[in-house]
Amino acid sequence: DFLRLLTTQLKNQDPNKPMDPTKFVTDLTQMSQLQATESMNKSVQSMTKGFQSLQTLQAASLIGKAVQSIGNQLSHTQGEPSQFRLKLDQPLKDVKVVVTNKNGPVTELSMGDLNTGEKTVSWDGTDKQGNAMPTGEYTLTVYGTDKNGALQSIKSVVPSRVNSVGVNDNGTMTLTLATGERVSLSDVREITQ
Repeated sequence: DFLRLLTTQLKNQDPNKPMDPTKFVTDLTQMSQLQATESMNKSVQSMTKGFQSLQTLQAASLIGKAVQSIGNQLSHTQGEPSQFRLKLDQPLKDVKVVVTNKNGPVTELSMGDLNTGEKTVSWDGTDKQGNAMPTGEYTLTVYGTDKNGALQSIKSVVPSRVNSVGVNDNGTMTLTLATGERVSLSDVREITQ
């Protein structure tokens, strides 16, 4: 390409004003830099694809594993307490956890005032009247009041099992959990057998 450009430039130059040799060297250097940049860009793209493939293989090894991830779907087994964690980015007052199922609200847990960080919560698996709730999927809605009196939602970290791994168009991974909830790989906080 450079030689074609050079010969065209030489063929079309003004004979009374021949090409400046300094400009010729500058053009040669710029073409060389452009070629090196294109080559480096191809190498980076190749490395990125290789990294994404490696990441996909690593994420696939999570299928069937128990994980703790940020989410709001909780799998509950009747007769057993269900544990999850709350992740607070700031201190909040009058924190509440509302547990619901497909029929609506089941119970509300009052957690009081909580500081920044994580707090483990155990739900005994009963409704407001103390009746044991059946095995199934429950949704957690967690909120509290900040120092200005505004309601703030709180992230919950729930246990589940990974059913499948998906690759998004941008190369990031999405896990489908046993609860049916889809979470980003970056939302996983803990992996166990």
